[in-house]
Amino acid sequence: MRSDGSLTVASLAAEAGVSRASAYRCPEVVDKFRNLVAEREYAAALPASLRQEVQSLKAAERELRQEHAREVRELRSSINVLAQQVQFLTVENQRLSQAPSHHDRVTRIDRR
Repeated sequence: MRSDGSLTVASLAAEAGVSRASAYRCPEVVDKFRNLVAEREYAAALPASLRQEVQSLKAAERELRQEHAREVRELRSSINVLAQQVQFLTVENQRLSQAPSHHDRVTRIDRR
């Protein structure tokens, strides 16, 4: 650890091993850092009830993602089974189409 751990641009520069002036030459990085610090401070200021609600929503999201993944696995399995059945029926259809039909053995009798 090269800095005191405070969430300042000076500490960020020290951790990165560059001067503070060099850090300010990358305004995108400094802006992103400041936004992350602000988000962290905002999250710390949230009431406990909101933090609990966020945690429960995250848990519900995890459950939904797991359920979605399970459904996708089941659907992929069904697709494989159906593809095999289609392949079998295609081969069977070709075999039956090429087999001699019963009509070839029937002699037609003309009625007069």
